[in-house]
Amino acid sequence: MAQEITEKTIPSDLPEAVVRTGKHFSIVWVVPFVALLIGGWLAYRAVSEKGPTITITFNTAEGLEAGKTKIKYKDVEVGQVASIDLSKDLTRVVVTAKLVKGAEDYLTEHTRFWVVRARVAAGEVSGLGTIFSGAYIGLDPGKKGKPARTFEGLEVPPVLTAGLPGSHFLLISDRLGSLDVGSPVYYRQIKVGQVVAYNLEEDGKAVAIKVFIGAPHHQRVHKNTRFWNASGLDIAVDANGVRVDAESLVTMMIGGVAFDTPENLEPGGPAEDGDVFRLYEKHADVYEMTYTEKAHYVMYFSGSVRGLSRGAPVEFRGIKIGEVTDITLEYDESLLEVRIPVVIAIDAERITYTGERGATDEGNRLKMLVEKGLRAQLKTGSLLTGQLLVDLDFHPEAPPPGILHGGKYPEIPTVPRPLEEITTSVAHLVDKLEKLPLEEIGHDLRNAVQGTERLVNSPALRESLQALKKTLEQTQQLATNLNTEVAPEMQASLEQLQKTLAAAESLVAQDSALQYELKKTLEELGHAARAVRSMADYLERHPETLLRGKGSEQ
Repeated sequence: MAQEITEKTIPSDLPEAVVRTGKHFSIVWVVPFVALLIGGWLAYRAVSEKGPTITITFNTAEGLEAGKTKIKYKDVEVGQVASIDLSKDLTRVVVTAKLVKGAEDYLTEHTRFWVVRARVAAGEVSGLGTIFSGAYIGLDPGKKGKPARTFEGLEVPPVLTAGLPGSHFLLISDRLGSLDVGSPVYYRQIKVGQVVAYNLEEDGKAVAIKVFIGAPHHQRVHKNTRFWNASGLDIAVDANGVRVDAESLVTMMIGGVAFDTPENLEPGGPAEDGDVFRLYEKHADVYEMTYTEKAHYVMYFSGSVRGLSRGAPVEFRGIKIGEVTDITLEYDESLLEVRIPVVIAIDAERITYTGERGATDEGNRLKMLVEKGLRAQLKTGSLLTGQLLVDLDFHPEAPPPGILHGGKYPEIPTVPRPLEEITTSVAHLVDKLEKLPLEEIGHDLRNAVQGTERLVNSPALRESLQALKKTLEQTQQLATNLNTEVAPEMQASLEQLQKTLAAAESLVAQDSALQYELKKTLEELGHAARAVRSMADYLERHPETLLRGKGSEQ
């Protein structure tokens, strides 16, 4: 019905609509196109400005946090930690970090990373700002090298010297001691550098310590400069008393290194960056001369060598000429004797030879010295420590050496220590005392004491003492009588004798008559003697005068 009504009500002669397609651009399409361009630009910019991604391994992730911990170089942010994971073996922490664009230029095999925390070391306090802001990862580009993206973080912050004027030097020491990274380096008690690194040598026999000395003090290091460990106190006891030496209070607590050029050495040319030096244990060692030519000898001691150790000095009349290098123990089964061989090394360059040396070799020279009395003896080097030293000197009274043992080194005969000589003498004395018949001597002495006691208590001795007392009383009475009776007569006799002597003195005086007559008589006797001598001379020449007379010619 609806269809019928529609057909009847709509006229059949109505015009039909014509559909036409438009060719103009719709503005609606601009919006997605612009959005596409912006998105592409943003994507390109994000990709082009994206920095490198690196991984750093640490022992622990203490203070690190993903998405917050920064990576800084000279307090400038250059990256951020993206994630923190554990290594497959669970022994390390792997930190993934994203750096800013351009950081790839200084990411080489020499680049170093470490965690900056509050730290007190080597007398310095660092990283206090991390107490409030949190820890961050420090970066040191280092020198140029091969590009790298995987690094092993340092557990100890390094000392940054890149770009600073100065020089690095390498010190070789037997042990590290109290030195650490950051320990100061002194020149005449002025801090001029510090220790920047250390590591064990490949053979494990020494420690290599790297130090940095800033400009202009690095120019004071020469080829013959000596470095020594200035840690703690250097105490020496010598003839001048007790000497205490220390660089500073800091070196006493944390250690340090000092250097100087000894006055007895030529400075040589200036040292170059990277030169290697020996690190001496103490200041006194830098003045020791270095000798390369050494002569080894062996000595055999039969007594105790307690207090003698390797490195003990060998002296000749107070001058050090070598040191002890080895101490062993030997047992001779054929002789049933125990010997203690002590090997010494003598610095031949310490001894200057004068005169005509000729072609004498070391063996013949040692033989002549031994025949002259050269002997080795142990002596006390320090009363405080009880350390011994080997003293070489001539002992003309020493007995000739026995059979010298053939071995690897020439042998120097020995003499016992003074204390051992005293001990031996005491032992001999004790042996002699043990051989004495002490029981018989004691019995005889007891009998003598008993006899003396009987004599003292005998009645005859008492009577003798009483008689002696009477004799002394009579003697005293006689002396009294002499003083009262004989003394005046003796006084008169002495006066008469004095007068006689005075008269005799007057007779023999120079101006006395007796003296004059005696002198005259002596003169006449002289004349007579001369006449007799003249006559004797004449008769000796003319003996015929006795027969013919003096005036006769025939």
